[in-house]
Amino acid sequence: MVFLPRFYFTLVAAILLALASPWTSQGIAASLLLTLLLACAVLADIVFIPRDALAVKRKVPPVLRQAQAFDVELTLVNRGDRVASFEIIDSPPADFTGSARMLVLRLPPRQEVVRIYHLKSFRRGSFEFGAVFYRVSGMLGLIQRQGKIEMPQQVQVLPDITGEGSRDLQLALAGAMHAGRRTTRWRGEGSEFESLREHLRDDDFRHIDWKATAKRGKLISRQYEMERDQRLMILLDTGRLMSPRIGSYRKLDYAINASVHLAQVALHKGDLVGYAIFDDELRAFAEPKKGQAQISHLVRNLTSLQATRLESDYAAVFHHVLRRCSRRTLIVCFTDLGDAPAAQRLLQASLPLLPRHLPVIVTVSNSEVLAVTRKMPVNEFEVYRHVAAMEIWNDYQRTLLGLRSRGVATVSVPAQELSTAAINEYLRIKESARL
Repeated sequence: MVFLPRFYFTLVAAILLALASPWTSQGIAASLLLTLLLACAVLADIVFIPRDALAVKRKVPPVLRQAQAFDVELTLVNRGDRVASFEIIDSPPADFTGSARMLVLRLPPRQEVVRIYHLKSFRRGSFEFGAVFYRVSGMLGLIQRQGKIEMPQQVQVLPDITGEGSRDLQLALAGAMHAGRRTTRWRGEGSEFESLREHLRDDDFRHIDWKATAKRGKLISRQYEMERDQRLMILLDTGRLMSPRIGSYRKLDYAINASVHLAQVALHKGDLVGYAIFDDELRAFAEPKKGQAQISHLVRNLTSLQATRLESDYAAVFHHVLRRCSRRTLIVCFTDLGDAPAAQRLLQASLPLLPRHLPVIVTVSNSEVLAVTRKMPVNEFEVYRHVAAMEIWNDYQRTLLGLRSRGVATVSVPAQELSTAAINEYLRIKESARL
């Protein structure tokens, strides 16, 4: 039971009357009478408040998208025979954010209403909604009875591959189809012949099909498409360097979203896609395959994935990939280069992949550090920050330069551009027939 302000107001009035008895002859009698009436009213409220006054149904989508708002629909039914006032609090997962979850309303007897509130989650994984707590007020407004309705409900939050990410993906797919229609063919390139068409002014003369030109009496060019059935391995680092937060997401979240987008584009282009998840050891591995089932498998593995506090063992995972992938493969590793010793380990571990495979290191550039280096310091503290940021940035650039000088391609962009940059690098490599 919970006592309401009206009860305390009446109780204080009875106490004041008792205190005023030396000056008022009827003060004690009035105080006792008021106290007795208050006790009777409380008993009446206790008797007439039904124990199971509320019935609740909750409707939530079982599968959600990271950082996308969704509706929680509560259907509330007053099971009593009188009008009742309710205070209702739902119990969504603690990591969810959104509008107020407390409802205050009056319900006629045997009537139901629907109330909706909005939530979103910036974390992936499996979560559970808990019980619905409520209080129902008595007729006299003196007390409330508390109740609890157990309503466990599981939901899954998948990586964000819609919204802004979806627009990036659609643009990338459109670019991929365009790139597949017009691929520059250099000597030794493995591009596949697609069709013949009339020669255009900007076409390379080496694309002219002279036999077709002689038959038709006008210049005819061969049209090529990028090779299919090539192999892509996506390596996803979940070590400690991927845990820092950038805005609402962690670095790992951006890497996961970019991985899914890249896999979708590669499968759309007819390539085989595999993946490996690792930190200090290999956590998951899938051989390169075709088909949308591979995307579903990848998303399932990534849904509950969280960054750990462990040091990433690049040598072990690269050795495993080298042993399992005999054909030439594009190996795209999403990781971070913010720590100089870890970056050196990555550099040494990637060298054995060459020249059989083509490794690409994709990392999020630290825009905050770069902003500090570009700002003119005005006091001692800012001078210290500026020098520290310059050292971090220079180490980062030296690592990138070291990787590129040894034939390892790199992609370093702000977090919001990671998906688009990774897809563009993949398409650029396919178009240049480096695979």
